[in-house]
Amino acid sequence: MSRLWNSYPRSIRLLAVAAVIHSTGMACIWPLVTIYIHDFLGKPLTVAGVLLMLNQGAYLIGSLTGGVLFDRWGKMRTVYAATAGAVAVAVALGFTTSFHTYTVLLLLNGFFSGIMFPVLNALIGLLWPDGGRKGLNTVYVALNIGVAIGSASAGMLASISFAWTFFGNAALQLAVLFLFIFLSRTVDLERGQEKEGRLVAASAKHTEEGEGAQLPAAGLAEEAGGSKGAAAAMATDAAQAAGRPMAWLALGLLSAGLLVCWIIYSQWTTVLSAYMQSLGITLREYSLLWTLNGALILFGQPFISWVIRHFARTLKAQLLLGAYVFSLSMLILSQTTVYAGFFVAMFVITLGEMLVWPAVPTIAAELSPPGREGFIQGLIGGVGSGGRMVGPLMGAVIFEALGANGMVYFMAALALVAVACFTVYTSFVKRPEMKAALPSPEKLGS
Repeated sequence: MSRLWNSYPRSIRLLAVAAVIHSTGMACIWPLVTIYIHDFLGKPLTVAGVLLMLNQGAYLIGSLTGGVLFDRWGKMRTVYAATAGAVAVAVALGFTTSFHTYTVLLLLNGFFSGIMFPVLNALIGLLWPDGGRKGLNTVYVALNIGVAIGSASAGMLASISFAWTFFGNAALQLAVLFLFIFLSRTVDLERGQEKEGRLVAASAKHTEEGEGAQLPAAGLAEEAGGSKGAAAAMATDAAQAAGRPMAWLALGLLSAGLLVCWIIYSQWTTVLSAYMQSLGITLREYSLLWTLNGALILFGQPFISWVIRHFARTLKAQLLLGAYVFSLSMLILSQTTVYAGFFVAMFVITLGEMLVWPAVPTIAAELSPPGREGFIQGLIGGVGSGGRMVGPLMGAVIFEALGANGMVYFMAALALVAVACFTVYTSFVKRPEMKAALPSPEKLGS
């Protein structure tokens, strides 16, 4: 494990640690939101459900805002704003006992948390462009490690006082800020490169300029070929401009497929949890399923790497396999009413999650026009939040109309819509004008 960890660039390791700390802090709050609103503030469960939906809406807005700020305002400024805002909100949550104040602060918490998603993903792509799916998978695993640690810590902190869960989050977000300040000393976050590497490059350029002064013939040769180079550059720019509309269409299809997958996945936290209780499955047994989910994400990486090497060597194949696995998990649920069946279905959908969640932002990074990396990653984060908003309501309506079996069959069929979206996007990638606009189109094709 240590050898694998050391194989990552130092800047990527620091970003992974930041992702763990940020996710741990946020996970100190969200698992207890429903209990806090119902038991401590004395509001009905329906009110808690509406607030959670609004929280996801704020996360969506924050994700899109964070992407735009990342591209146009500056990387470190965006980090400072997100972490400072998260710290201030967490501290305020610890001192408030007013429901209306809590509502506003909970929305702000979702907003600032949403800003960090595109920052982390876009920085991974900028600092390690050759990392591909490996780099984005690092953030995915790190965030899930944080969720596991934070969820476990939340109960212990809440047993002392609910205020300690908020103060704990504030302390951890402050640690994230200090970690980014430390990272900025060795990495030029605005340019997305190591500072030492930039100095070496500048030195090499200086040397080349000195050699050029001693070898005028080389300079004359470059001047003679300058017109050809300019023409080639213009042709490349034109090809890239022609491919950009196709890139946006491809991103739209990827986003649609991701939205569908999140709608399906969100049933586990809403409709299915209530359905399991109606079958006599306890809350403790239900929570154990999420322990399985976190453990598999953390310790199942060698297995998922083996699956990718043998069955999903391209990102397209990884997406398609993941979407089919989502459908399979719903079909398993249609054939069982016992806990063991739900356990197997959770195992299967976690495998699908491990295939789809890291692959989409990886492809989005490949498709991103220069200077729009943050916005694209913010869009992907917003799509996921949109699925978590729409999914519970859609699942509840279908459950009421068609029953449990009808709902899971519908979700199994809906997963095939994601398969269609992931399949069709490849047709855009294979077009000649699209290939000219992409840095490495072979990674995106079949």
